[in-house]
Amino acid sequence: MQSIEDTKQTRRIQISGGSTYTISLPKKWIDDLGIKNGDNMTIVKNTNRSLMLFPGLDTEKPAKKAVITISQKDPDESIRRKIIAMYLNGYKVLQITSKGVKLLPEHSRLIKDLVRKSMIGTEIVESDSESITIQILTRLPELTFAVALKRMHLMTSNMHKEAIDALSKNDSQYGEEVVGMDDEVDRFSLYMMRTLIMAIQNASMLYDVGLEQPSDCLNYRTVISRIERIADHAALIAKRIKFLKEPLDSKTLREIQTLSGDALACFDNAILALAKKDHVLAEKTASKIVDIVEKEKEMMYGMKESKNSTIVKFVLEDIRRTAEYSSDIVEVVINETIRNIVSEK
Repeated sequence: MQSIEDTKQTRRIQISGGSTYTISLPKKWIDDLGIKNGDNMTIVKNTNRSLMLFPGLDTEKPAKKAVITISQKDPDESIRRKIIAMYLNGYKVLQITSKGVKLLPEHSRLIKDLVRKSMIGTEIVESDSESITIQILTRLPELTFAVALKRMHLMTSNMHKEAIDALSKNDSQYGEEVVGMDDEVDRFSLYMMRTLIMAIQNASMLYDVGLEQPSDCLNYRTVISRIERIADHAALIAKRIKFLKEPLDSKTLREIQTLSGDALACFDNAILALAKKDHVLAEKTASKIVDIVEKEKEMMYGMKESKNSTIVKFVLEDIRRTAEYSSDIVEVVINETIRNIVSEK
């Protein structure tokens, strides 16, 4: 069992020259970490008035490679989950091998489709009958977290608008095009999850991708998952069009469009409040979301049975869920900004 001296010590800071301060480090710690005289150290100043110190430079770290062996009996979803897990955990080279047995054609197609549809900045650099090697070419912070989040939000917002438009036109082909947009949202979701996991493991990367402190990683992970779920519900609205028995009547359509517009406005304002760290806007948005949920209940209870009533109820639920997931984003904003409105004593 480690003693307190192994993990925490107090040392006095001393001035050395006109513009430099020095602090001594325990020899045992340096030996345990394998640091030698003359090695580089990276220092990070955090926003919570703390410093982080770790050995080496980012440029000195070798590319991490992950190798996974699959068999012909492995289910497609199992292979998919493993590859995504390797991608999320920050590996720069992913190798999938069957060790002496040919990869099944369906497994090979699965891997290639996954790279093309779901993993930003990846390319297959080697491929033969027994293995496929994937390399992540995107180097953080080429796409900052703020930029990726904005793109993900805009894509999801457009998905919802176009899903309602397709529903209004009773155009199932248009709806299928909207469903296809969900792949792009998923790609950004995985990229951003990978970014957060790597940032929480490497404090200097927080600033490279535009974040301020480790707790941001937890908050933004919630935000990303909620945006992804909003996109999923937009895709569900689009999928339901082909099950309509007849075009929606004008009254029902107007009510759906109004509720949808309100829910989408709350989603947009939740993201805006997050970007601006605006506690007041977050609170106003939270109140409007409560109204949307109540309105959806009223529409559900007041609906008359018809050929399309089941589909309409599902669509209303999708819209309500969009508002509720926006509420989760609002809660992140309120949690982040509460210190701006309280008095600490």
